[in-house]
Amino acid sequence: MSHQYLLELGMEEIPARFLLDLSNQLRDKVSQFLDAERISFETIQAYATPRRLAVLVSGLASKQADLEEKAKGPALRIAKDNEGNWTKAAIGFARGQGATVDDLYVETVKDEDYVFVDKHLKGSATQTILTQINDVLASLTFPVTMHWNSYEEEFIRPVHWIVSLLDETIIPFTFLHVDAGNESKGHRFLGHSVVIDSATNYEVLLEEQKVIVDFAKRQKLIEEQIQALATENNWQVPMNQDLLDEVTSIVEWPTAFFGTFSDDYLTMPDLILTTAMRDHQRYFYVLDQTTDELLPYFISVRNGNAEFIENVVKGNEKVLRARLEDGLFFYQADLNQSVDIFNEKLKTVKEHFKLGSLADKEERVAYLVKLIGDALGSQLQATTVAKTVEAAHIYKFDLMTQVVGEFPELQGKMGQIYAEKFGLDTDIAQAIGSQYLPTTSGGALPQTETGALLALADKLDTLVNYFAVDLIPTGSNDPYALRRQATGIVEIIANQNWSLNLLDIIKPFINKLPFSGEEDELLNKLADFIKARIQQYIERQGVEYDMIESVLESYHLDINRHIQFANGLQSLKNNAAENYRLMVEALSRVVNLGVKVESSTEPSLALAQTESEQDLIRLSLQANLNDSVEDLLNYYQSLIQPIDRYFENNLVNSPDDSIKTNRQATLKRLTHTILGLFDPRKLISKF
Repeated sequence: MSHQYLLELGMEEIPARFLLDLSNQLRDKVSQFLDAERISFETIQAYATPRRLAVLVSGLASKQADLEEKAKGPALRIAKDNEGNWTKAAIGFARGQGATVDDLYVETVKDEDYVFVDKHLKGSATQTILTQINDVLASLTFPVTMHWNSYEEEFIRPVHWIVSLLDETIIPFTFLHVDAGNESKGHRFLGHSVVIDSATNYEVLLEEQKVIVDFAKRQKLIEEQIQALATENNWQVPMNQDLLDEVTSIVEWPTAFFGTFSDDYLTMPDLILTTAMRDHQRYFYVLDQTTDELLPYFISVRNGNAEFIENVVKGNEKVLRARLEDGLFFYQADLNQSVDIFNEKLKTVKEHFKLGSLADKEERVAYLVKLIGDALGSQLQATTVAKTVEAAHIYKFDLMTQVVGEFPELQGKMGQIYAEKFGLDTDIAQAIGSQYLPTTSGGALPQTETGALLALADKLDTLVNYFAVDLIPTGSNDPYALRRQATGIVEIIANQNWSLNLLDIIKPFINKLPFSGEEDELLNKLADFIKARIQQYIERQGVEYDMIESVLESYHLDINRHIQFANGLQSLKNNAAENYRLMVEALSRVVNLGVKVESSTEPSLALAQTESEQDLIRLSLQANLNDSVEDLLNYYQSLIQPIDRYFENNLVNSPDDSIKTNRQATLKRLTHTILGLFDPRKLISKF
């Protein structure tokens, strides 16, 4: 007979941004607990509202599965004495397993005899095991925690009630000084306490108390209510998923309504209006169905019913009006200034107390743009570099505007709007607007080369300077989001398909900084940090780990080269596995010897003793690391047979010192050519 088990944890309001993750965490941990305890089940449904986390386990077995297990004891030489009698070690082992020495038997493991005993553990009743479910609650982890009352324990929010029901039976336990029972709470204002008479009736009984416990059902209802308002008024309502999740996380009984605001506020950029509504008030903004223009309406969701909804509408309109009034005042005040005025103020603002001002940052980034532009050469037009340099000298000015002071999430975006208002070049304005992109891994990237170049220089400047003053992320701690900056560098370069060795940029840039440490140490730390982000990027493309590790062992920091070569290796293995294996083994043989050579002489054809030696010397001199990935892979494959013939016909450590030195020079040159792009010794050739 199968059963249902309900576990509900009732609390004060959980922060909306954590609700879904916590709900999933509870579901997963309960599932893991049941698996570990050998209790089978069919499904587990998670529920979440602002005041509760719950799971309903269906198809639950009545008891644990019996366990048949073979327990390994001491070695036979320890388990028996010289007369063949069982020792205390054997007797103690048997007793510990609930058996006697008569149950012991011997098996050989790796040429050693050991004693074993077969154990049979009868499964306990599920009802008994579930009394330990408080261990699951205690194992939950949270981004933030709090104390309450005089208790020493911490939790996401104070716990007020716990429901623990196996069908109709209460499964007792105590957690954070609260005893589990069968009484839950309805909506804070519309409902009452309710006794859950059966786990099966959980959703129905809570809905009678004005709580929709199923997150997905609640969200679907909100969407339907918003769409009904949109249809009724011929509106278009953009459905932002993050906002929808947040709104669903703060209500238990949703009722959507709409309000309005004055047309006067539409003179502001839409960005200010939509940010005020969406990010600050959790409102959905409204567009004209035909023109896509912003309309002076908003839609919000009440945590309650429609009773006295008109008062709720007025209250929300009043709050939004105050926010928009501030936005309009700040916007108009900003327009009475200029880019130069704002930019001058940056001299008084520190980027970080260990670093210079934001004006200093602009100068550094402008210098970096020139360095990158020179390194890219013909990959960029001179006008693009010139415009980006011009943008770099002013690109942080909007941080001094009043609108960004009120709405900091608009930095960069307002810079673009103001730059256009003040008559700056469109490319420069767009570059300013995209300076922070991408804001997340895999997020939107700058759409212009000017924007990509400025965003790249900005992120590289931040990374190098913070590393130079030892503000380096440790463990999961990354207060300055430097991992995100490095990820952005990788994704921008990959998106633009730029061939650029960052070490050639960072080295001269460090010389311009007030840095007194070891340059090589700083370069190595930066290279390792960026390569870790390259690894993550290539992993998402499905390249095998050994290939990524091999490619990142190369001594350059050309991100696009790393990505392309890793994918090239993967393609070669997928399409020509035998050739891949032979190449890896041949090149590994060369590198194993070549890395040990200290001499810096060049190989000489005149000293070659055999035709196979001449062939390999010629091939070693033909290599060009600037060739395309396809050409280089073809070149490496072309070395397979010449390398085999070379080692078959020539003794590297010849008794003649001049011949020996020449052969070592050949291997060293080839090794340099190989390690310039990957280390074949890291690759798994046998498969």
